[in-house]
Amino acid sequence: MAISRVEIKDFFVFKGEFAMDFCPGVNVFIGSNGTGKTTLLRATAIQPALGHPYSSSYGFHMYHGTANMRKISNKIEVFPFEDEKYDKNKHIFIPAAEMLSHPEIYPMSEKYNLPYNNSEIDILENAMQPETREITPNAAKVLGRISEVIGGEISYENNTFFVMSDKGKIPFSLEASGFQKFGLLWKLLRNGLIESESVLFWDEPENSLNPELVPVLVDILFELSRNGVQIFIATHSDFLCKWFELKTGDGHNEDIEFFSLYKENGTIRFKSSQSYTMLEHNSIIDQSVELYNEHLRRATEHDED
Repeated sequence: MAISRVEIKDFFVFKGEFAMDFCPGVNVFIGSNGTGKTTLLRATAIQPALGHPYSSSYGFHMYHGTANMRKISNKIEVFPFEDEKYDKNKHIFIPAAEMLSHPEIYPMSEKYNLPYNNSEIDILENAMQPETREITPNAAKVLGRISEVIGGEISYENNTFFVMSDKGKIPFSLEASGFQKFGLLWKLLRNGLIESESVLFWDEPENSLNPELVPVLVDILFELSRNGVQIFIATHSDFLCKWFELKTGDGHNEDIEFFSLYKENGTIRFKSSQSYTMLEHNSIIDQSVELYNEHLRRATEHDED
């Protein structure tokens, strides 16, 4: 169920009325800190769950309870594309924090009031689900590529995630952070949770990722998108955005939209474009230009000396 539009009113940093239209493929949010990227990601993910009065999913645990969930429903409205229906069970939200290295958090969160939001607990619960009996179509297309990156497959045994390789079982907590990102994606795919008509929300997927793995991640996300997965990403990475833009020209006619969020007189605004380099109010490129100008200034000063 691809999401075509979200409307928000007086919700966290979004003061007044805010609306944004999406593409059915890959949607990339950029912007300075405090411009609402993660809030927008979570707001778009949470709304279809609002009909479930005991749900506190996607990081808004402070709204637990029927009355408070109704308050959110008055602030957020999400619209599917024509003739499509919501299915919140096909929404996957991957938070910026790496969670599979600490699976013990899940049972403890049930017993104690731990300082984790529900998007972090939800992703653990999703990763702990059993694998499907047969490999699903989307998983079949990309699992091999991910296994090449991480050097094996992911298993969950005795409340611990492992990378299973020719070298044996390696606890997830001992793996490189970048491999952990791919390992989580492998497990979600193998559990059958990212299939056609799914919606994947991923907050800062570039965190701890070596730049050489970024184009591999972009290839995998585009492959999922071409097979019916709508994708939402919040990022600060110029490298990630440029690879997305570059690979749209590989002959697949990728469906992608970039959004730059910014503040104007205390109100969140945005610009959108299918081209990252042509995107207005692009804070990431603005900083790259500023860095380049600073290099020129220092080089000029050095020549003068």
